[in-house]
Amino acid sequence: MKKELLYIICALILITGGKVFAKTNDEITVKFQDKTLEFNSSPIITESRTLVQIRPIAEAMSLEIEYEPKGGKVILCDGVTEVRFAVNSDISYINGEKKKMDVKMTVKDDYTFIPIRYLAEPFGYEIGYEEGTKTVNISLPREKALAILKEKIRTGSGKYPSTYYCQSQEDIGLENNGKGYCWVCSYAMLLSDVTKTKLTPLDIAEVNIKNGYSGNFMSGHTSIAAKFGCALVPALSENSPYFGGFGNLKRGETDLIIESDRDAYNALREALDKFPNGVIARFEAYPHSMVAVDYDENDIYFNDPGIKNGEHKKLPETCLKNYSLKDLSYIQAIAKK
Repeated sequence: MKKELLYIICALILITGGKVFAKTNDEITVKFQDKTLEFNSSPIITESRTLVQIRPIAEAMSLEIEYEPKGGKVILCDGVTEVRFAVNSDISYINGEKKKMDVKMTVKDDYTFIPIRYLAEPFGYEIGYEEGTKTVNISLPREKALAILKEKIRTGSGKYPSTYYCQSQEDIGLENNGKGYCWVCSYAMLLSDVTKTKLTPLDIAEVNIKNGYSGNFMSGHTSIAAKFGCALVPALSENSPYFGGFGNLKRGETDLIIESDRDAYNALREALDKFPNGVIARFEAYPHSMVAVDYDENDIYFNDPGIKNGEHKKLPETCLKNYSLKDLSYIQAIAKK
């Protein structure tokens, strides 16, 4: 009777959650995709294995959670993989296949605990441990993270539907909260639309890293475009009154002859007529890059990676609100080879 009551209590706690208690400095920290998780009952180490409360991690992984009081069974599922555990058992079942664990699933403080690797690894996650900080890191392998991210790519609703990324977008996970990644994000947006494929800022950053630089350092604009079957080309016709030359070939700059906001507007409008997928607008004074994607009779609309929800914004609505269109330095246009 007491055993059955314990299972019922565990079920209620597992399903409903409860108050989060304050942490102490000697407790184990668990991070999921670099975000620290909070637990009702702190992780514990048993026989050199880290055991954790199930629900916080299962919810972070967006798993369905089911509890069967009879036998104290916990069932986790992501729609493809189903994993079953049972209280006081060292056996788990992954899609029906039996697997022996190093430590039994147990109960502590009326919460069910499981060895962390048996909770995360069946769903494709990797486990790392930092001894100095007593931190357990749960993360997706890069290939799987990219695949998930690419499924989330959405398009805009303006005249020219367009891919949009924000530098600080959590599901991308750029270092330093995306600081300095405006050009990387701009290339990812524009190349996605030009090539009609799903490219992410991580794809662009990887080229920089392979060339021996940090992820946000544009190691070679022409080589990045070429990597994805494209080339940097003049954004304006040579006959345009705003065309100042096809300048720095390493960056594929279309230099401009502009003296007013209207000149800059007209130059971008001509570029968008020629390249309806968009063009990169570079403002060196800030410095900042955005993708110009649309226009109406009075305004140019940008996809600004520097702000959240920065899709199809007029210049005063972007992070360059203290600048004007005439501060535009040059334009970059991309075409498939």
